Amino acid sequence: MTRTVKRISVRAGVPLAWTGHSLRIGLARTARRKGKDGVAIADQGGWARHSRSMNGYFQRVDGWRATNCRSHPIEG
Repeated sequence: MTRTVKRISVRAGVPLAWTGHSLRIGLARTARRKGKDGVAIADQGGWARHSRSMNGYFQRVDGWRATNCRSHPIEG
């Protein structure tokens, strides 16, 4: 997967600092933004149900929500 994405980015002329792990992080953050349960996200992404790393990804999403204001709503 990583080689495929890197090859496509080179052909498109778009530099990327990307790894296959980026997909897992994206899954966790997107699912959290959409209100999915942490246990379900852990099961889907292959994390332990109380993974510190996964919860770290959640904190970044939750932190944006906590600092959100009406003039700058977060979509998703």
